[in-house]
Amino acid sequence: MQTKQIFSALLFALLIIATFSCGKPKTVIPPEVLSEKEMIPLLVDIHIAQAAGSLFDSNDSLRYSMNEMVPYILSIHHVEKVKYDSSISFYTRHPELMQRMYEEVINELSKKQGEVSSK
Repeated sequence: MQTKQIFSALLFALLIIATFSCGKPKTVIPPEVLSEKEMIPLLVDIHIAQAAGSLFDSNDSLRYSMNEMVPYILSIHHVEKVKYDSSISFYTRHPELMQRMYEEVINELSKKQGEVSSK
């Protein structure tokens, strides 16, 4: 009878261990990568710049390329290009984080669109 209780307790312990060990480990963001909180406003501004740039005629002398706009946007956010590139590379390799981040980017862009539309 005591062996059956020990076996049941061991089986239960193994079941608990198996249940919690199956979870995906949390991805650690390295220090050379911007956090999601830092990336979201940066990506919002980059997408706004892309949309604004697409409004101009390709022959328009006032039109700026993304190659000209991105460094300016990075400087506004006090981010070096190397860190931005490392961050994009990291998040591209972690699509679950990229997706979560872009859900927030879309929310922010929608808010901004609503603000502009209500004026």
